[in-house]
Order: sequence, then C-alpha cells, then structure tokens
Amino acid sequence: MTTYKPKSILITGAAGFIASHVANRLIRNYPYYKIVVLDKLDYCSSLKNLLPSRSSPNFKFVKGDIASADLVNFLLITEEIDTIMHFAAQTHVDNSFGNSFEFTKNNIYGTHVLLEACKVASGQIRRFIHVSTDEVYGETDEDALVGNHEASQLLPTNPYSATKAGAEMLVMAYGRSYGLPVITTRGNNVYGPNQFPEKLIPKFILLAMKGQPLPIHGDGANVRSYLYCEDVAEAFEVILHHGEVGHVYNIGTKKERRVIDVAQDICKLFSLDPDAVIKFVENRPFNDQRYFLDDQKLKNLGWSERTTWEEGLKKTMEWYTTNPDWWGDVTGALVPHPRMLMMPGIDNGSSGSSQQTVMTKSGSQSRMVVPSSKSYDAEHQEGSGIGFKEEDKPNFAGSFYSKTKGMLLPISVEMAKRNCRGIWNFTNPGVVSHNEILEMYKLYIEPNFKWTNFTIEEQAKVIVAARSNNELDASKLKSEFPELLSIKESLIKYVFEPNKKVHSNGVA
Repeated sequence: MTTYKPKSILITGAAGFIASHVANRLIRNYPYYKIVVLDKLDYCSSLKNLLPSRSSPNFKFVKGDIASADLVNFLLITEEIDTIMHFAAQTHVDNSFGNSFEFTKNNIYGTHVLLEACKVASGQIRRFIHVSTDEVYGETDEDALVGNHEASQLLPTNPYSATKAGAEMLVMAYGRSYGLPVITTRGNNVYGPNQFPEKLIPKFILLAMKGQPLPIHGDGANVRSYLYCEDVAEAFEVILHHGEVGHVYNIGTKKERRVIDVAQDICKLFSLDPDAVIKFVENRPFNDQRYFLDDQKLKNLGWSERTTWEEGLKKTMEWYTTNPDWWGDVTGALVPHPRMLMMPGIDNGSSGSSQQTVMTKSGSQSRMVVPSSKSYDAEHQEGSGIGFKEEDKPNFAGSFYSKTKGMLLPISVEMAKRNCRGIWNFTNPGVVSHNEILEMYKLYIEPNFKWTNFTIEEQAKVIVAARSNNELDASKLKSEFPELLSIKESLIKYVFEPNKKVHSNGVA
C-alpha cells in the first residue's frame, strides 16, 4: 500500500465540527505538515474549536469564503498548497428546507470555485479530498441487509443532499476532464464535542441539561448510524495517506439506532423519565427512514471504528456539561425545526437580496436597486476628468463583483426623504488611486510605511477576474447635495484626520 505524503494542506471549514477535529489531529500528529485553515466563521463554526492548535507553528488560520475565487487562488499560490481537504458546507437538513439557495451557493458554487482554482494551479494540487454525505444515496430500504456501496446510485431526497450530490458531480467531472487527483468521502452521522447544537445529539444533551422536552420529528422510528468524531478524524487521516485517486470511500458503521433510542439513551444519562421528557413534533417535509453504508472499502485501508456508542455518548455528555456556553445563546437552534436565519449572529434577510425598502413622504415603497459598472473607454479616458453620466450605458461586466456591487451612504436616507428617483451615480466626485491612498496613510498614520506595487504580470497570477477602472460623473448628486466632498477630501476628513498620529518630531 502506497503512502501519500502532503506538504501543505488547505482545510476548508475547519472552524466547524468535523473538520476542526481533523485539523487538530493532523497538526498534532504531523508537525512537518503545514496546515492552512480557510473558514468564513459562519454561525456553526468557532475559532474556539481550533484552540488546541492555535500555538502550533505549522498552523495558519485565514478568515474567508471559499466562494471568493481571488482569495482561493491567492492562498494556493502563496501557501504552496499541494492538498485540499474540502469540508466547508451548509449541512443542516432543516435549514435546507427553509433557505435552500444558501446551500446551492455554499455547497455547489463554493466547490466549483475550489475546483477551478485547482485547475488554474496547473498540476500543483496532488490531492483534492471532497467531503460528501451518506444522504446522497437517498433512503435505504428498511429490510436491506447490505448497505449502499460506493458505486450505488445517488438519489438525494432533500435540498441539502441534492446540493452535495451536485457538488460530487462537479468533482467527478474535474477529475475526468482535467485530471485533478480527486477523492470523495461519504459519511454517516458524526457526534462528539464542539458540535453546534442544531444537530440531534448535542441538541438533546443541552435540552436535557435544562430539563426541557426533547422534540422528536414524527414517530422517532427513523434509523441513523452514528460515529464518534475522533474515529472519523482518524478515517480522514487514513484516506489522506492511503486513499486512491479517483475513488470514493464510505465512512460508516453497521451499528444503527432509531432516533427514539438516542433520546432514551440521553434520558438515561441524565436520569430523566423518557415518557415525561420526549415530545413528538411535526415531521420534516421528507425524512429519510434509513441510511445504511457498506464501509468495507475503507476498512481495507486499515481503518476501523474504535469508540463504542456508550463510551462516545458519555464523553460527549461530559464535554457539554463542562462547556455549556461554548456556543453562547443557542436558543434558536434548540427549537424543533430550527432555521439558520433564526439563530443568533445571523443577519436576518440582509444578504443576497437586491431589493430594499425605504421610507418616503408617501409611505413605504419597495425599489429594485440594480448596480452596474463602467470602465474607462475612448470617450472617458483615464486622467481626462470626463466621468460617466447616469445615462451612459454600462460597459464592463468582467467580474462577479462588478455585477453585484452597490454602495450605501448616509446620504441615501436623505434621498429617500426627498423622494429622489431615477438613476444616480452614487459616489463622491473625483477619483483616487490606490497609491494616493497609501500616500495619505504614510502622511497621516505611519511615516515609515513602505509598499511595492504588483506588476501586471504578478497581479494576473492571483487575480483571475478582470478589473475595471473608471470615473463617474457625480455632478447630478453634487447639485442635489452641494456639501458633498470630493473623494480625496472625504477620505482626509472622515478617515485620515480622525486617525492621524503625532510622531516624535511633532509632525502628524
């Protein structure tokens, strides 16, 4: 059996549950591997999950989104990544019934960005391990004696599993079309310390600690298989070093439990009467009866489940009773049917919407805001001082950002009060370059500050999408608001002057 030896590993989503255990294990066991964690710190992730690794010299954390192509390309190059372990995903089925577009964005588009970055890296990536789920197989027959094997048909039944199956198709396609060295895993349910309590076991433990009812969807007869987190982390360690490129590996257990059995076992740990505590609630729109995996292929690599159900559940209970406030206020996660937008720390409804409601003299009015981008052309040359007017047509759509960007200034509130309508160039008059901003920083903040500009060739290596340069004609906005400062004056007055520092020579 050959052994793969990585040098620099990018682990996505490793401030979350499963990936944090994998990252901490690899950092601890392989101090000569460089581990770079990329995580946007969503509601179900926390830097506290990585505390065991924070002081390790081979660990680096980057806060960012896998959907940012520029960031991903930059990390692959600057960190010399040769291996990706892709865990980052939206994973809670209940959330997918109420906010399915987030699952498409994170699970499919995010995976696509990573794959494209690997393709652009042209041979640099030696392993791409994509983490999927047993739910892509769909429901297993109740009387089936043999579990789904890696070549079984994918028949997802909910928006979450459908997006994971879609991501798998992209991974497979990039493996075949571009020769990317991909490996896919499909795992059973995982439990243990650090898990966000939207999931069954930590939710029931926290509710039992509070003496509150344990809500069970439907009749509780649905069957699931559970693996302890450290056993799963070991499985990924084995797959990383011994998994074969182009293959799929199930991470599972033959030991199955009904949801009602899990609730009763937790009641037993807390000396609670199940009949008094368990509460049956409305079922999900669709709730697969059973997931059952054939895990022999992974066992052939030398992995096996080590932690018994009783031992793992006891360890998990002890961790949550010792760390009851690990996740802060999780009231929104403990309801029978949690939705991501209900949870603390989630900006309810503010992201991804291009429609906003503003107050005018005539009352509440809904307006569609359609931002557009422009770039210097023959009629609007750089340095000419001739800016684009509102009626000029957009001529640039070279990046995703250019299609979606918008600005919100305090002045917009006054525009709403005045019932300003139509198209407005929403900007301070004039232009400013990056170098001019850096010169201001040097003048007002740090006189010893130095910088070096990218060459166009160097920039092209890390920034894939095209970039626009332009000047907008702000005369219409200026005529409505004569007090509007130029961009340079505004930066000095509101950014640099309030933050300027007086240095030893008395010069700011």
